[in-house]
Amino acid sequence: MQIIVEDGQGRSDANSFVPLEKLTFYRDYYGFRIPEAVDEQVDLLLRAAANINSRDWKGRKAHPDQAMAWPRRYCRIEYQTLSETFIPFELEWGQVRLAVELYAAEQGFEIEEPTHCTEPNGRRTLLRRGNPGRRMRPPPYAPSRTQFADYLVWRGLQLIYPQ
Repeated sequence: MQIIVEDGQGRSDANSFVPLEKLTFYRDYYGFRIPEAVDEQVDLLLRAAANINSRDWKGRKAHPDQAMAWPRRYCRIEYQTLSETFIPFELEWGQVRLAVELYAAEQGFEIEEPTHCTEPNGRRTLLRRGNPGRRMRPPPYAPSRTQFADYLVWRGLQLIYPQ
């Protein structure tokens, strides 16, 4: 199947937020495992997009006939209303990370947080970690639940009642 990327215009034929190249970049740069076959990579990316579309996002679709859950209308993050053509950075990286998470769950392996990245020239670089501020965006290698948290109606938090 062909990947048709949502470009913020509310396309009725879109089926992904990112092109396949973003998934292969994620594999090459951070070292995450994904299938070798391109058809399997496409399937994985499209399943991640379908999972994203099934979630309960803030606001509502910007266009009634758009295929994807984003862009959104009336989506507020803290005190800012997002543009009706905006696809959050976190949604794009979240789709890629979710594809990696789906593959790991199917294959039965744990995903290790990367400590290094591999630059296009082949040089390995240490990923810097820190806490520069409370409203900083999560890094692209963060789990999908972290990427999606601010945009979901319910942040995935659960009340735990004492026994």
